[in-house]
Amino acid sequence: CPGGAVRLMTWADLPPTPWWYVAVLSVAGAVVGQVLGTRLATLGYRLDHEAGLRPRTPAWAVAGTLAVLWGLLAWRLGPAAEYALAPAYLGFAAVAVALAWVDLDVHRLPHGLTRPAYPMLVGQLALASWASGDWAALRRALIAGALLWAVYLVLALLAALLRSGFGLGDVTLAGLVGIATGYLSPWAPVIATYAAFLLSGAYGLGRIIARRGSRKDHIAFGPWML
Repeated sequence: CPGGAVRLMTWADLPPTPWWYVAVLSVAGAVVGQVLGTRLATLGYRLDHEAGLRPRTPAWAVAGTLAVLWGLLAWRLGPAAEYALAPAYLGFAAVAVALAWVDLDVHRLPHGLTRPAYPMLVGQLALASWASGDWAALRRALIAGALLWAVYLVLALLAALLRSGFGLGDVTLAGLVGIATGYLSPWAPVIATYAAFLLSGAYGLGRIIARRGSRKDHIAFGPWML
């Protein structure tokens, strides 16, 4: 910049993402989603007392959802960090779709999915920071994950006193959401948190207005967080 001033790179400064890159990852997302949907359709994640329930989400929806998500992420994050940032969010998207399926089905967020996602996400974001030299983004992501985890832990403790449906699975997921959003910007975790409560509240209100539920009904909160 003139005068020696330093200007940080913004998303607008990134080169456009090639159309073929978006197309390839969209197709790859459909393939991975088909495999994931087939595995989820076996209902192997269910516990003994959940065996009598029927899934509400069709298996083919996983392939379509992941294809759209991977295409959008490829378009948005492709050139970022020398194309090293997209894999972190592609992997997180696959985990997110699986978690949303399970939570919608049995109102549970299995630790077998959330806990392994931590090293996967942090490791891939570390590679992206190494490629771009932006270690501040990784530090911000870790701080955001810890803060969001702590906020949701307090909410879970309050929910336990009030006997509401907010649980520790949401706390574990909150750390992942904080890491994924915190890497992109300081405000993204705040926006994600507000959006989760606003969208879930609107959904619950809609159910009440449509007379398909009541205020005492427990709704899956994980999909709204994701």
